[in-house]
Amino acid sequence: MTVYVLRNGELVEKSIGRKQVGFSFPTPMLSRMQPFESPVTGAEITTWRERDRDMAAVGACDPRDLPRAPFEQRERDNAGQREERG
Repeated sequence: MTVYVLRNGELVEKSIGRKQVGFSFPTPMLSRMQPFESPVTGAEITTWRERDRDMAAVGACDPRDLPRAPFEQRERDNAGQREERG
């Protein structure tokens, strides 16, 4: 259902009216994290903060949190070495 509002004496769609004046309410971000068992403690991890705390306890890091460039360079170097051997 389309909602109309009166802005500056003009009838406009509510969503369009907000964009025109640059005003919008913040939208909360929802986490799509699925609970999983910690490989460290066996406890159930249900939030990103618990995950970070669990990983920090053993000095672990997620490769997705690191820059990709060094990994890609290593793959290229290893591929070159395999070709030389082979």
